[in-house]
Amino acid sequence: MIIAGNGRGKTNLLEALFLLIEGKSMKGAEGKEMIREGRDVAVVSGTIDVGREVLLRLAIEEEGAIKGKRRLERVGAVCFQPDDIWMVKGGPEVRRKYLDEVVMAIKRGYKETLKEYGRVLRQRNEAIKAVRKGLRGREYIRSWNPLLIDTGREVMAERREVMNKMKKGMASTGREWGMPELDIKYYSTMGDDDDGQEKIIKKMERLEDAEIRRGSSLTGPHRDEILFFLGEKNVRRQRSQGEQKLTTILWRITQARLLEGECGKEVLPLMDDCLSELDAENRRAVLGELRGWKQAIVTSTDDLPELEGTNRVWLEFEAETAVNGGQPA
Repeated sequence: MIIAGNGRGKTNLLEALFLLIEGKSMKGAEGKEMIREGRDVAVVSGTIDVGREVLLRLAIEEEGAIKGKRRLERVGAVCFQPDDIWMVKGGPEVRRKYLDEVVMAIKRGYKETLKEYGRVLRQRNEAIKAVRKGLRGREYIRSWNPLLIDTGREVMAERREVMNKMKKGMASTGREWGMPELDIKYYSTMGDDDDGQEKIIKKMERLEDAEIRRGSSLTGPHRDEILFFLGEKNVRRQRSQGEQKLTTILWRITQARLLEGECGKEVLPLMDDCLSELDAENRRAVLGELRGWKQAIVTSTDDLPELEGTNRVWLEFEAETAVNGGQPA
């Protein structure tokens, strides 16, 4: 447990740990964005115990290149951040991004599947724009429909498989926490799984006028929606801020469990300010779950009563000291 006031470096510490383990920013930042202003390079180093102590060291060069030993094969990290709440509060593109992140982490070929779908989608969008400009006939758009359906179905199949695993894990942990029954639903713009290609093509042709007006494809996994429900109530619209946050915490914890189970990794949960906005009962539920891990790192601005008995480190950068349990760390 890392305790410190705002602006004392708690998030930076987690960012450094995530960078050492995963070789990238937990916020999706470019390498050069992680260099302190006024400096040319940044260096991060640390020791990790994997049955033996291993020193990890990364250097971020001026142009943003990250060099050094980036990651260990059987060690991973998953980070909860306060902005994760936008997974449920934001638009469908945010939820697709979060789901794709998990699918890519456990299915090696999915990144290429997603890239191939993106290539076909761009080509079809270019065809739509050509028709809108009067340069080509509608058959040019329709020639891309079968390929968009085939590649799109591959994306949807991978998403749904992983989503169902996430849903099962989240619902199980949620029941342990005393939460209403959790459900996740995937809404496809292509229709049901058993819809034949001919039926989907007819739907796409009905949307052609709207697509030509907008200049983009309106059918496919790039337009799909994923919704979260607690007790049959839409988490985005009908649940409280605290319940929304609990849902995103459940997502990250289940993501970490899935990485361990599917990839055989030992995962370190990094939980940045995960306890704020939760009542005492829910704070105890989250901390009880995290105590079941070999190690988890949680940050907080306050030394809460529920933290009694945890290993706590107080960051005090002004005095250039850190205190652990009242003693020098």
